[in-house]
Amino acid sequence: MAELNTKPFSSSKRQHQTLVIAGRRQGLELSEIRKFVGGSLRRLPAKQCSDFIERFSGRGLANPPGQKPGPYAGKKRTPGATRMITADQVDQIERLSWGYFPDSTAFITWLAKTFKVPHVQVTNLDETRAAIRQLATSKRAGEVIRVLKTMIARRKPK
Repeated sequence: MAELNTKPFSSSKRQHQTLVIAGRRQGLELSEIRKFVGGSLRRLPAKQCSDFIERFSGRGLANPPGQKPGPYAGKKRTPGATRMITADQVDQIERLSWGYFPDSTAFITWLAKTFKVPHVQVTNLDETRAAIRQLATSKRAGEVIRVLKTMIARRKPK
């Protein structure tokens, strides 16, 4: 485990908030908390702030040891979060497939091989659209659109 920073002003805003909440649960006002810690909460080192939090609540730090959160730490994207395929993307993929493939069965076969989409028996337009929706994510749909556009552009004489 990393050592906590012992320099003044190294504690984070999240630690200050946790310290105030823990102090108020003990029945202390903000002025009493400040008096208890010896002045401004901002001046506290991360280690000392952690000690006060533990003293008041029995819990540890509110953020990783010795590190202040970055300016956009709360606004980071969730890893692995993706947008789902939209109806416009389904329509665009369908239109582009008509420009290259002779029928929808050939398109679905290509889609199954290239993008590992489960192969379905295509008897009507709705089944084609269902197969396209199995791409699931917006990113994969974008890849299919890009590949189809490239295939169509190569096919046409210049």
